[in-house]
Amino acid sequence: MNKILKALIFDKNARVTIIDTTKAVDEAIKTHKFSPLAAAVFGRALTAGGYISVNLKGKSKFSMIIKGGGPVGNVVVTGESDNIVRGFLSNPAVELPLREDGKLNVGGAVGKDGHIWVIKDYGLKEPYRGSSQLVSGEIAEDFAHYLLKSEGIRSAVVLGVKVDKNGVLASGGVILEAMPGITENQLVMAEDIMQNLSSISSIMQLKTIEEIFDFYFGHLNSEILSIEDLRYECNCSKERIENIIKGLGKDEVYDIIKNTGKFEITCQFCLKEYTYSKEEVDKLWEM
Repeated sequence: MNKILKALIFDKNARVTIIDTTKAVDEAIKTHKFSPLAAAVFGRALTAGGYISVNLKGKSKFSMIIKGGGPVGNVVVTGESDNIVRGFLSNPAVELPLREDGKLNVGGAVGKDGHIWVIKDYGLKEPYRGSSQLVSGEIAEDFAHYLLKSEGIRSAVVLGVKVDKNGVLASGGVILEAMPGITENQLVMAEDIMQNLSSISSIMQLKTIEEIFDFYFGHLNSEILSIEDLRYECNCSKERIENIIKGLGKDEVYDIIKNTGKFEITCQFCLKEYTYSKEEVDKLWEM
């Protein structure tokens, strides 16, 4: 099960979020036919999306878009409160040579000539919009930079995905937020711990998120706030698709039907196909 653990450490002077997205990424690989490199990109972004989702207030939703100019194209993760996430990549088959250290070249796939955007819709008149320039394209560093520049959160972020020819072995991350009262000694300790977690996917192969917390943070005057499920699911529906069709307008929809004999639309998140005949489209405008 995909899970999120939220906790306080250092007498409430820092917050820790540990996220396991292994099963979600494994499901996404099967749906989207991700290459190993694409799976590594997607898993890191989905984990960051899980952090956004678990921190949303009320009934709300979010979208995160990472566009760095690299061959993977747009990296899109969306979701709602109640820990629901989904996403897709423009190029799920992206492949690049391994880095010199033998690791997947996530930064090369994403690129760093661009931005990360986050939109949070709380149901008010205007949604919150934040953005920051990409730093490396590796996603963890970029997300930490976004949190600081757009939300004023000092954080350290580690994200990782480990895959082999059979699929994903582990995917997840740790996000540590410094609160206003944190001391210099506590900051140094936090930095040391996060450096020890730099290979988070390998650690997640061996330990659960509860075990990771106990081993690395349990001795730091800590308090677990919650351990919750993270749900990887699409929210597409017949009603939602029909609203999209109506939004395209009659002229465009009927032009497509004239050329192809039908109107087809595929959900980018789950790849489910919806097909409408002319008669079915006619009924949409009669409703």
